[in-house]
Amino acid sequence: MLIFIEVATCKKMNLAAKRLSLSQPAVSKAILDLEDYYNIKLFERYPRELCITEAGKILLIHAKRVINYWNILEETMKNPTYRKPIQIGVTITIGNNILWDILKNYKSEKIKVIVNNTSKIEEKLLTNELDIGIVEGVIRSNHLILKPILEDRLVLVCGKTHRFYYQNEDVMLEQLENESFIMREEGSGTRDLFVSYIESEGYSINIDWECTETNVIIKGVVDGYGLTVISQRLVQKELEDGSLKVVNLKNFNWARTFNLVYHKNKLLSPDLKEFINLVITNE
Repeated sequence: MLIFIEVATCKKMNLAAKRLSLSQPAVSKAILDLEDYYNIKLFERYPRELCITEAGKILLIHAKRVINYWNILEETMKNPTYRKPIQIGVTITIGNNILWDILKNYKSEKIKVIVNNTSKIEEKLLTNELDIGIVEGVIRSNHLILKPILEDRLVLVCGKTHRFYYQNEDVMLEQLENESFIMREEGSGTRDLFVSYIESEGYSINIDWECTETNVIIKGVVDGYGLTVISQRLVQKELEDGSLKVVNLKNFNWARTFNLVYHKNKLLSPDLKEFINLVITNE
């Protein structure tokens, strides 16, 4: 399983062999043995690299979970006092708003936090690379449990130099098609929600700038480089000082929910149960 994970990561037998300090024939044989055992093809062999098959992708998810559980077992049996750090994945909006309000009340020091978009966090929850996620985006897998924890509101905002700043009536969807937008990367819950709505109404928007950092996006909108859709929590200061203004868009539902997410088969340790309860009761 370790060899398979490394080959899937490297996409080359020789590179995986080098990283694992094994011979290339040993790595090739391990992959062939797996393919023979499960009677499936794990990789398409191309001249320059290997391409994992759909069956291989399924095995990769479970292989990572197996290795993760094995590592926990090894640590636990060799050191009975071992407490595995809780690995939490949060989206940028969560990280900038509510995460530290939650953590300040959590007594354990064993926590690791990664910040990423909703789709990446979902992927890591499925492969057991994360214990828990807190996200605002859409979770698609039915293997994950969602628990609503907080309500949020999206806003369409513009800077002072934009014509919408001085428009009091609602903006129509067709007025957005020729506008420049500064948005988060694909996989962002905020972007997915807004773009899905626009496309469902038969329109499209021009995303001229794409950025993973919300502070950069906010600065760009304040300086007049375009519009964005963002959590109201992230721009409260700019709305209060007038450097940004909410643009009223007709018929769009701006409400959304922050969700606590974890795998339905997750073994919930006492630390993890305590953390889940803390998040749910932190309203």
